[in-house]
Amino acid sequence: MSKFARVRGVAAIAAFSAAAVLPAVSTTASAASDQPNVLVQATRFDRYVYVPGDSAVVVFTLRNIGQVDAKNVKIVSGGSGNSNELDVTDWGGIGFSDEGITITAGQTVTAKLRGTVPNGSFNAGNVAFSGGFSASNGESDDSNNYANASASVPGGKGTLTGYSYVDGNQNNSKDPGEGLANVRVTVVGLYDIERIESATTDANGEFAITDLPVGQYETRVRTPEGWWLKYGGPVSHAEVRAGERSTVVYEAEPQL
Repeated sequence: MSKFARVRGVAAIAAFSAAAVLPAVSTTASAASDQPNVLVQATRFDRYVYVPGDSAVVVFTLRNIGQVDAKNVKIVSGGSGNSNELDVTDWGGIGFSDEGITITAGQTVTAKLRGTVPNGSFNAGNVAFSGGFSASNGESDDSNNYANASASVPGGKGTLTGYSYVDGNQNNSKDPGEGLANVRVTVVGLYDIERIESATTDANGEFAITDLPVGQYETRVRTPEGWWLKYGGPVSHAEVRAGERSTVVYEAEPQL
């Protein structure tokens, strides 16, 4: 971590026959100027839609907004390990074990890597990549150098199930007779999913929405009159995966 010194000066002001302490002068700005600042301006796949097995290119637009050249710029962090993560086959000179690239002060460059869309992307409904860039001679701002991108891998279908209940015996689980009926659940597809579906819980407090395209959904919940949600937000998110039954849980309590 950089250490910064503060310089204070004392000046005699003859007109007032008094000593005044000058404002503190920080060397923080000059210390920051000794390091580059790599900004990830944009990250994108070269296509909007893929199928598993396709070749894909991820394109990065990088700009050094610092006052010194950024040396050996490359990806130094990231990787989710998820089944939909792009299987990189060519890091394009910016991978973990590569030498990296030089981005001079004020320069904007384009970098690319290539990979294969994995089979797991079909289950998730998308292929994704993420990674953080840095230079070997430092980085003055770590908040703007992370890259994220995803693209659609459509075709998979899944089911969203759930239940609502009133925890009468306070054991943090739904027991027979504790289901709450007439809770309305609406799912709205996010990103490229153009789908809206609704269901209402039955006498057991359960519901199921089938044949949903895989991916991310916003869930909107409305309890019947006289009840509030205690657990599970009225607006939240759920993921639907191919061939799986994703489950959401809502605990309710009486309005007082």
